[in-house]
Amino acid sequence: MAAKSFHLQIVELPVKNVKESVEWYKKMFGLKLSFPFNEGDDEAWFNLNGMGFGLIQTNDLPKMDFISSKGERKPFFTFQVDNIKEFHQEMIQKGVEVQDMVFKQDGGYSFQFFDLNGNPLGIWGGWPKR
Repeated sequence: MAAKSFHLQIVELPVKNVKESVEWYKKMFGLKLSFPFNEGDDEAWFNLNGMGFGLIQTNDLPKMDFISSKGERKPFFTFQVDNIKEFHQEMIQKGVEVQDMVFKQDGGYSFQFFDLNGNPLGIWGGWPKR
């Protein structure tokens, strides 16, 4: 039987230090925790528009990107924001390692960045308006 409802609901991101990562994601994105994080917890959770986004402590950070057949480095996860140009500048001002913004015809603007654990992630501005 085929799934009646199929969507991405939970993303778990490996981090070295949950407390530091919680503070970083709160500062960068203005996120609020889904429930309290206590010192010593090995995970913390945010609610991103109904999707669970967990920061999970690990001793060994896995590789979180890949190289496409065109030789482009691609992250596994990309977040969508409404104000991508302003957000790109804000991240630069906060000292985040960000790449140049790119535009793909009919695909919109996007850029990649690295969190404090070195995880490569993407930001997308949504589908272009006609």
